[in-house]
Amino acid sequence: MKRLVLLLLLAVFGVFVYYAAFKYRIIWPLIFPLMALVAIYYVITSVVTRKMIEKVRGKEDFFYQKCSMIIKDGTELQGGAMAVTGTEIVFYARASEKGGVKPVWSCFVSALEGYTIKKVDTHHHGIALSVAGEDKEILFTSKDFGKNEKAFRAALGWPEEQN
Repeated sequence: MKRLVLLLLLAVFGVFVYYAAFKYRIIWPLIFPLMALVAIYYVITSVVTRKMIEKVRGKEDFFYQKCSMIIKDGTELQGGAMAVTGTEIVFYARASEKGGVKPVWSCFVSALEGYTIKKVDTHHHGIALSVAGEDKEILFTSKDFGKNEKAFRAALGWPEEQN
């Protein structure tokens, strides 16, 4: 499915460029299929919903945060979602176009030394997790971590910070 969407995207873009360069016709109707194909590609490769994670984890209560994990020394983002319970933190990514998810990274809460909500790279705000035994921080991008910090701490079982 992913390859089909990419091929369609390339074909519609080719038609768009052909008409724009050689035919001088109105090409605005071709922009809508291009945008639709880009949106479909994003959904089938990156979107992980709470429902998808519940299928894997069961009906267990957990904190859910849509985010991306920074991988390959900060050069690549992997879209997905984080699930946090009192015992573990798991990052899930899309496993298939049909809605399956797989755990990509996890750690026990007892191994978590701390976290910092900050700008995690040159373009993204998010959270940096300090994990025992890791020489580098584990970085996740999402502007919503700042808004949901209380819920995140509660899911970890940590007390609220005093100002």
